[in-house]
Amino acid sequence: MKTILVDKEPLMQRMLEEVMKGIREVDVVGSFRNSEKALEYAEENTVEFALLDTEMPVMDGLDLGRKLQKVCPGIVLIYITENSDRLADIFKMKADYCIMKPCSRDDIEDAAERARLLSKRQKKQVTVQMFGRFDVFLNGKVLYFKNAKSKELLALCMDRCGGSVSMEEVIDKLWPERIYDEKVKRLYRKAVMNLQGTLREKGITEFFQTKRGSCYISKEEVECDYYTYLVEPEKNEKMFQGEYLFDYSWGEETLANLMNAY
Repeated sequence: MKTILVDKEPLMQRMLEEVMKGIREVDVVGSFRNSEKALEYAEENTVEFALLDTEMPVMDGLDLGRKLQKVCPGIVLIYITENSDRLADIFKMKADYCIMKPCSRDDIEDAAERARLLSKRQKKQVTVQMFGRFDVFLNGKVLYFKNAKSKELLALCMDRCGGSVSMEEVIDKLWPERIYDEKVKRLYRKAVMNLQGTLREKGITEFFQTKRGSCYISKEEVECDYYTYLVEPEKNEKMFQGEYLFDYSWGEETLANLMNAY
């Protein structure tokens, strides 16, 4: 987990850094005694877990947490406080956990383990890369497709961002040289079945959906560079380098729209 530590006390900060170094699942990417600096870092970098002191000067630790929740969706927030009066406010803002000062090494390790479990639950199984070459990853490992057309079918559904894709459109994009007849319809059905089989083998059942004569993907089930970019293109401008689904000629229409818009 990409982790930041924020505490106003130098001794406490050093203790947090020392303990976190010994936890394999934690990657401390920033350690701060200034809330504004921590927020600036989070606005430009990925942060998955923040361990925050509530009593920070200038910008209160709770205010920092609220802003982190906006710039880092899904972030795990755990607080350290010496003031029991802050507990109600901490849980009201839906922070994930809190430990009280003075705290021990065991307390900090327990907080990190809670963060690891929460982060794991929030991460999506399926990750899709659309900028450049189209690739699908399951829990970080490349998902291989036995049938090239089934992979292209998934790419087309991803391009539609959860919208329904008709059989006619799939055939037009995947088999542009073929006459629209029963033979090519069978090719479509074969691609659908192969895609369903590949996903089902890996326990993925909700991601790709079909209706009579159409199919679509569930956006809630996938993490995707293209989708992330569309939400905040300015923040994620480094993601898009002018390449989009370059294996598939039909992707050029979306690429042109991206180039014109952004």
